[in-house]
Amino acid sequence: MALFFSNQTTNDTSAAIDWFGGDGTFYAHGVFDGGTVTLQASFDGAANWIDVGPDATFSAPGAGNFRIGRCKLRAVVTGATSPSLTAGI
Repeated sequence: MALFFSNQTTNDTSAAIDWFGGDGTFYAHGVFDGGTVTLQASFDGAANWIDVGPDATFSAPGAGNFRIGRCKLRAVVTGATSPSLTAGI
């Protein structure tokens, strides 16, 4: 289990973690206040990032499963006015 954000109060990008591939569950909860939390992956050492997919993007509390190969993962909070968000895998 890895925690990207704990009570995050601004739009921000988390630190990246190494993902060794396989199945995972991404979750986010708290006050979104118009914001979106997205799980992103990089396959080139963190130079370029892509969204993992619709099951790993939330604008309200939720959890979604994903399957992805070896990469780096991070979470991104965007569009929020005054959030208080927790997100992890």
